[in-house]
Amino acid sequence: MRHLPLNEITGEMFLAHSVFGNDGRILLNKGTKLTPSYLKRLGKMGYTHLYVYEKIDEKWDCTGPLSDRIRAEAMHVLWQSLIRVVERKPLNEQQISFVVEGILKEVLQKEDCVFDIIDFKTADNYLYNHSLNVCILSILMGKHFNFTQEELKEIALGAFLHDLGKAYLRSAVKKIQALSLVETAQGKQHTKKGFDILRAITGFPAKVASIAYQHHEREDGSGYPLGLIAVDIPLYSKIVGTADSFDAMISHRPYRKVLWNDQALQELEAESPSKYNPAVVAALRRSVALYPVGSGVLLAGGEERVVVAASATRIILQKPGDPSDLLELPVDALSRIEKRIF
Repeated sequence: MRHLPLNEITGEMFLAHSVFGNDGRILLNKGTKLTPSYLKRLGKMGYTHLYVYEKIDEKWDCTGPLSDRIRAEAMHVLWQSLIRVVERKPLNEQQISFVVEGILKEVLQKEDCVFDIIDFKTADNYLYNHSLNVCILSILMGKHFNFTQEELKEIALGAFLHDLGKAYLRSAVKKIQALSLVETAQGKQHTKKGFDILRAITGFPAKVASIAYQHHEREDGSGYPLGLIAVDIPLYSKIVGTADSFDAMISHRPYRKVLWNDQALQELEAESPSKYNPAVVAALRRSVALYPVGSGVLLAGGEERVVVAASATRIILQKPGDPSDLLELPVDALSRIEKRIF
């Protein structure tokens, strides 16, 4: 299994990760043979890279912490929620709560789970996949603060819905693009709009609305919308805000260079404690695979390997072209990896 750019994928390879529509429908199933027509279609949809199997019977999994079923359900609920906001209809609280409980259950059932997949967003599905990623990351980070099950559900709800206010932005649901000053100013209003929507929902804890309102606040007061300083920003909002920044950094965006996981973590640590809380950034580092599944790495000594599995305690490296040649490294031995090469 590898994570490759479209122009390096041949018609003899197979899709290793299902492709979803914005409404949660599976457009291409895992295991589909990637014919030239499929690759052309995926390119038009905005995909630049895909997870692929070179042989259909490869066993390695790259679905990340969520199963295809839960991911499909979650994307469908987000899609419906954004439409309801635009149409000024009430959100389906029961449906949202049910799907967030499903996300929480799947993330927590894997004790050594980390965020281990490479970005596969497009401009069209950015908001949906970003919201899911921030939810997963916030749950994983919350575990390191020993939150109760009820607290983890609160932060998961807030993270899942943190960008709900972007439903009012014309560019948000369809295209993510470089923004003008006017558009940037309008974009900053999404925190207040999300807060107003969520605080009206009596079935959700007040903290859920606060997360939507405060996830862009920063420790030194340079954030928005209120310019709060460290002591005034709740821990939930700090966690979701840090997860939000990390996922944006590792995503393909027109206005900034995409970063690898280790680079994004280094940038967040460099901006700690001025922008981000050090304890929260430390929790993020423990929640993220430095070398996600599909990464190509160079070992000390010059040998190339591909990461085929990653957890909080170990990674498994496969020799390219030889599925039987595996190397297992505990996380405290990652210094044997000289650098990531793709």
